[in-house]
Amino acid sequence: MEKVSYPFAVGRIRALEGRLIDAGRWTRLREASRGDAVRLLAEIGYGNGASRDDPDAMIRAEQEETRRVIAELSPEPVWTDLFLLPTDAHNLKAAYKGRLLKQDVSRLLVDGGTVPAELMRVSVEAGEYSMLPAAFRPVLENAERYESLLAFSAAVDRAVFEQVRLVLKKKKNPLLSRYFAAQADFTNVLSTLRAAALGWDSEKLSIVLLAGGTIPAEDFSAALASGQFASFLCKGEFAAPIRRVLEDYAQSGSLTDAERRFTEERIALLKDGQDDPFSIGPVVCYLMQRETEARELRVLFARKS
Repeated sequence: MEKVSYPFAVGRIRALEGRLIDAGRWTRLREASRGDAVRLLAEIGYGNGASRDDPDAMIRAEQEETRRVIAELSPEPVWTDLFLLPTDAHNLKAAYKGRLLKQDVSRLLVDGGTVPAELMRVSVEAGEYSMLPAAFRPVLENAERYESLLAFSAAVDRAVFEQVRLVLKKKKNPLLSRYFAAQADFTNVLSTLRAAALGWDSEKLSIVLLAGGTIPAEDFSAALASGQFASFLCKGEFAAPIRRVLEDYAQSGSLTDAERRFTEERIALLKDGQDDPFSIGPVVCYLMQRETEARELRVLFARKS
């Protein structure tokens, strides 16, 4: 298959950006009843042919189509695949839970990762991991050492970042290296806020912390113990965006809002490469915007249920 050029890919992405739900449509969706909101989505062609009576099916179909288009358009699949690893992680966790509990979890699996969902399920059930990303294999091979599903899930999340590290070590990309370092910091800050809300101790927090960020590991425990989040966590390369989010969190106390704000900050980092027609930035930025859109729609419909 002939390699897609950057100018062609970026040009297609610019055209696809018109599919993003704009501010006016978001306002209408939020004000509408559940049924009217579903109809509004259908009117703009959202859902990729899924049943118009099932918003979750519409969202899922749209996500899968977006991931397919990104895979088709990507000039450098090795980089865009990094943004599909969370889908692999979701499927791996679901498949492992199904194996452990002897349950059929097929309905929980989603397409659009670097590994087909059914292949992930079969690999996990059969104990044959050679087709999976390299960093996932030792997690499964040593799964019995994890004391809980939480510990296993955290190990899978760490494996995602280890896979990112392995790829970026072989094929350098400053924009993506910076992005994933920020994601590690932002995720660890969120984990600390969540740990405080749930009354966790430092030992339990340490289970879910990710490597690869720019904040010293000991500062998360110190922040949890003291409750002084800004004092200990506004550090590293991304101190400014972390401070912005923590200031808002101090006012709202909403973890959902903090997670949304951190996602916005990550997308802003990707937009640093938007003006370069030979950057992967526009491609992965569009993927991130569609993924964020899907999460926001799920929250919106959950509130209307």
